[in-house]
Amino acid sequence: MSENNPPRGGSSRDDEAHPDHADQSATNSAGEHQDSAEETGSEEIERNQAGPDPAPQGQAADGAAADSTSNVGSESDEQLAGEVSRLREALLRTRAEMDNLHKRAERELEKSRKFAVESLLRDLVPVIDSLDQGIEASGDSGTEGLELTRKLALDMLKRYGLEVVAPDGEIFDPQWHEAMSMAPSDDHESGQIITVLQRGYRLHDRVIRAARVIVAK
Repeated sequence: MSENNPPRGGSSRDDEAHPDHADQSATNSAGEHQDSAEETGSEEIERNQAGPDPAPQGQAADGAAADSTSNVGSESDEQLAGEVSRLREALLRTRAEMDNLHKRAERELEKSRKFAVESLLRDLVPVIDSLDQGIEASGDSGTEGLELTRKLALDMLKRYGLEVVAPDGEIFDPQWHEAMSMAPSDDHESGQIITVLQRGYRLHDRVIRAARVIVAK
């Protein structure tokens, strides 16, 4: 049995028997290692020349989406600020218009109160003129009753704002006076009223009837 088993260590003997084959294997192995090292060095050089590795595609997409969202948010904020500014200006204009309308309404109401009896006073002025003419025509006798009636009527009308315009000796004012004629006078300055032909009347700052006068030249 022992005689038929091949002796161990046969490969060593084969290597010893074929020394050229062992040297060739060692040479081939060393060459493969050298080629692998050269390939690794070449890959490292190419990576260094190409620069850092680009960001992963998913990360780049996330960054683009974030930038887009930021831009949209900035535009929305600007639009919102512009809308708020426009609404504020509109509110201020509306408030100013309402204030002006309120003041205008108050002025109109006050004016209507002041001049509500204007037409009535215009109708009553001729009655006062008739009383004046009756007093002048009566002379000194029998005028007491007419004068009392005239005084009562004027007092009542004054409570509603009526004022008598009797500008004897005053400077002519076209707002309140109506010049019927002009005459020379040594006792009056030019433009001064010489004679009042008919008294005038006014309601506050509005003429009911201008006083009719003669003015010095």
